[in-house]
Amino acid sequence: MNRRPFLQTLATGGTLLSAGCTDSLPFTTTRLDSNDVFEGYRFDETDLVVEFRDGVDIQRATLYESGGGEYETIERPGTPVRFPVVFPERLETRLSLSLRIEVETSAGVATMRVGALVHAYVTGVEPLPDGRARLEIENQADGPLLVRFVGIYGDVPNPTIDPLRDSFDRSSFDRGPGVVGVAANQRLSPSRTDLVVPSNTSKSFETTYTPFAFPEGTNATNCDGTERTGRVAVVHGSGGSAAYDFRYRLEGEASDLGDDGLEAGVCTDSMSGSE
Repeated sequence: MNRRPFLQTLATGGTLLSAGCTDSLPFTTTRLDSNDVFEGYRFDETDLVVEFRDGVDIQRATLYESGGGEYETIERPGTPVRFPVVFPERLETRLSLSLRIEVETSAGVATMRVGALVHAYVTGVEPLPDGRARLEIENQADGPLLVRFVGIYGDVPNPTIDPLRDSFDRSSFDRGPGVVGVAANQRLSPSRTDLVVPSNTSKSFETTYTPFAFPEGTNATNCDGTERTGRVAVVHGSGGSAAYDFRYRLEGEASDLGDDGLEAGVCTDSMSGSE
């Protein structure tokens, strides 16, 4: 059997008839204009929400990763359909710029790109009396930001690792996020939704470590109010990082931290931070 005429005829949409040929023919799918099927999409906390046009018979919806692999398929979805894309309890996310949704309808198949960016902007880094830090993280992009890790380093008494160094390997980085939500952003469940910052939203955090404590104790010189410059970096759960310098002062009396017999010390009474 001559395969080339079959392929050429198939490409032009012709009907194929062949006596005595038992080879199966490739199935052709009608491709629909995405604007006729999709109303749009948005992100709601940890979910991607996809909306469809009225009257479209959606039989199946599939979310694909950037490399083409299938993440999740939902049979006979409602409208809108929701796909979880941020998993704060395991510090993972599916967000990228090349995700896509494919839906099968009674009339054919349609696809839509659903990529998103995130960008953390940090303000208000403030030393706390116990050596920890308080800060605000604003998500200035369109996708939900998962706070993978917050590091405070530079000219601070007890710096963390610098996550922007070339040697930083996020695939083997097994530390926790280093922060917990506070005030209106309190951690209410083990799912760690406090670590998710929606688009154009700010949330308050405090570190679980003590960047402003002196590991070997402190003295009056450490607490003389000299202005210093530190750096804070946020590692995004979806990839990438953002770092900012901040200025701060440690003032007041030198005092032992008194935590589990450690010799660490802090500056009490009047501790202030400035951007």
